[in-house]
Amino acid sequence: MAVTYTDQEIRTNVWDEISHDSRIDSSSISVTVRNGVVYLDGTVPSYSQKITAGQDARRIKGVIEVVNNLVVRLPRVWTDEEIRATVRGNLDRDVRITTPSTINVAVSGGVVTLTGTVPSYDQKNAASDDAWTVPGVIDVINDIVVVPSIPRSDAEIEADVRRTLACDPAINAANVHVSVTNGVVYLRGTVPTYYQIQQASTDAWSVAGVVSVVNELTVCR
Repeated sequence: MAVTYTDQEIRTNVWDEISHDSRIDSSSISVTVRNGVVYLDGTVPSYSQKITAGQDARRIKGVIEVVNNLVVRLPRVWTDEEIRATVRGNLDRDVRITTPSTINVAVSGGVVTLTGTVPSYDQKNAASDDAWTVPGVIDVINDIVVVPSIPRSDAEIEADVRRTLACDPAINAANVHVSVTNGVVYLRGTVPTYYQIQQASTDAWSVAGVVSVVNELTVCR
């Protein structure tokens, strides 16, 4: 029998998670919950803290969705050129990215846009991480295209995605339907928690040959 969590229980658990996260200054954050939807309001000193707070909330049982209204109050203004140089350096030093020279970085008004190609989603995700950690960044637009070094058939990709989902103890994949067209994975059906929606995408992206993931999963309470 599925456990149902009240809004107050969800709020308490979300607040405990965020307030005990050493990466976040939670002194100006407020949490409210309505019908399983978590609303984060207040201010934080960096955009990476805003993202981290949202991730913390999504991991809590009973959460259906997270509305992240946190406002970033930067300690000082960083120029676009300073931001770009720092992002570029992060990419070039990151051992997870095999060919950083294929990634292009542009910055306008604190918004970082990443373009180019990489051979896997893990590397695309690593590039986002490298950009988000830079002071002064207010948003990251990741338009990097995944071009697998070894093409695979849709049937092979589908089988591996199904296997990966089934083997993930964090996901109840009984009602998850998988299809693949031209390397694009489509996830449809229902899962018990909002976190599992995000985890299903992560699992699908981890499969070799995947070029994109369309996640249409919903929460069934």
